[in-house]
Amino acid sequence: MLSLGPATGIGGNRRVVGGVSVLERQVDVALALGCGRIWLSTPEQDGLAIRAQRMAEAGGAQFRLIQRGRQLLGSLRQQDELLVLAEGLVAGESKALEPLSGGPVILTIPAATGMAGGFERLDRDHCWAGGMVLPGRVIERLDELGGDIEPVSALLRAGRAARVRERAIPEPWAATGQWSLSTDRVPVADSGVDAGGSSYLQRFVTEPIGAWLVGRPRLALATLGSGALAAIGALACLYLALPAFSLLLVALSCCLLQCGVLSKKQGDARVFSAPKPGRLDALLPMVAEPVGALALASGLHTQFGWSSTLYIALLTVATWLLAGLGKHRMAELFTDRVALWLGTGLGGLAGFWIAGPALASALSLAAILLNMRNQPAITQA
Repeated sequence: MLSLGPATGIGGNRRVVGGVSVLERQVDVALALGCGRIWLSTPEQDGLAIRAQRMAEAGGAQFRLIQRGRQLLGSLRQQDELLVLAEGLVAGESKALEPLSGGPVILTIPAATGMAGGFERLDRDHCWAGGMVLPGRVIERLDELGGDIEPVSALLRAGRAARVRERAIPEPWAATGQWSLSTDRVPVADSGVDAGGSSYLQRFVTEPIGAWLVGRPRLALATLGSGALAAIGALACLYLALPAFSLLLVALSCCLLQCGVLSKKQGDARVFSAPKPGRLDALLPMVAEPVGALALASGLHTQFGWSSTLYIALLTVATWLLAGLGKHRMAELFTDRVALWLGTGLGGLAGFWIAGPALASALSLAAILLNMRNQPAITQA
């Protein structure tokens, strides 16, 4: 069961995270956990409630509006289970759903952490973490409570009175926004395919632009189209023996294509319950990168022979790729090649073709060494 406040409000489940309302993200959680029926507690049916209904029905679940907790009486059998989520709750990753998938449970969080995060206090030591799964027999206790009690609060009281098992969620979840009533972090499915990797560029440039493009399909399509045109322009510059301009257009193409793909990804409310995304979402932002590698080799060839050119180009790109696979925080600099194409392109414009590859190789080798230091030592008996 989910909740939705009055249409005049802007918080709670009406809050938008990554271009999608929290209510729709909670419907996604309910579908991912296998809910066949979804009840929405709300004083009125408005546009957001209708969107949630369409999303639930598209996912194969029945949808019903309720205004009082007692309307649930008779709707569940004793062997059924009822998932209840607090208004405004956002789960950041697939693994955050695991505590709700193991049978009846009331999730809790230490009082100090919970109060700071806006969670409802249960007793001196604990707050309700905003999620619970109740057995169908607990619903019968709603008839014992006052009719003016808000449905979720009534269910929480009934669950505690029935001594449903309580389980604490990890405290770091609240601190990192993985389980929160106020986070702006866009949920990510653990098994999904990230477009372009997780880099500083994506986090601070392409993701915000992608979020802004959500709900603007024409602009998003224009962004993808512009990225494709930039890739074609990079190929044309390479044909015209302008490798520096080709590299700059490759960098622009990668950025634009990432923005378009991330807009599509962030605008989809079905993160956990949808099928795995296709490889196209991961490959599309990289369509211009082969042109970038050729342009880099072409620029180096203006100052070196082919043997040296191929060696330097392959070493630069290979070390960049290996550095991006590491777990050291410096590896985030190398999870996409936009900085490589941009830096070598600018160096090429200034006539210093070796400067960009040399700096890129040095930085990526440093990142590889730092990552090796973090790996556990291999010992033999």
